[in-house]
Amino acid sequence: MLVTNEYYPYVSLTGDNPGMLYEVVAAAFREVQVEARIECRPWRRCALMVEDGTAFGAFPYARTPRREAYAWFSDVIGECRNAFFFLKGRMAGFSFTGLDALRPYTLAGTSGHFYEEAFERAGLRVDYAPGEASGVHKVRMMRVDLFAEDEMVGWNLIHRIFPSQAHLFSSSTAWNVNPQHVMVSKRYPEAERLMERFNRGLAAIRENGVYDRIESKYFPR
Repeated sequence: MLVTNEYYPYVSLTGDNPGMLYEVVAAAFREVQVEARIECRPWRRCALMVEDGTAFGAFPYARTPRREAYAWFSDVIGECRNAFFFLKGRMAGFSFTGLDALRPYTLAGTSGHFYEEAFERAGLRVDYAPGEASGVHKVRMMRVDLFAEDEMVGWNLIHRIFPSQAHLFSSSTAWNVNPQHVMVSKRYPEAERLMERFNRGLAAIRENGVYDRIESKYFPR
């Protein structure tokens, strides 16, 4: 069993299209004749299920030192570009120069995301919530100054939640580009062997064009 959470356009558990990385993971397993059962859980719960061996893996996850203590990481399944979202009128002229420069601000974040470790090390003030949509609401209500999120996910949320007010928002340049993986439990039975099969399937769909077809469906060139 694999676990994930709503993270469109990478994962969608509500619409007709399941999301780019959802399709990639399922296709890679299909390529090696493994039927992948994928279930939805909150991000922090996903990580706990990997840590205790309840789930084989969770995706999409970035590699961090804390996670490497209890998990292996598959070959790269995709890439996220992380930015900060804000209201133009409130943060006029804001330009990201480094995490240390964010200490005067209050940020919104999603619990269970990779940046928790980086923000903690930088001593940032962060208001965490279980879901990404909360960050957009907090920025709009001016409860926080900035919201940390992947560029594509953040703009998708803004246009969905505040379609007539999207012009009020802006985003920084990407402050981090993160390779994404299936995070695999070290405690799940035969997990390492299954991860090797997945990696073979992933390499095969990159070679035979399936990966490119899936990607172009969500990110037309």
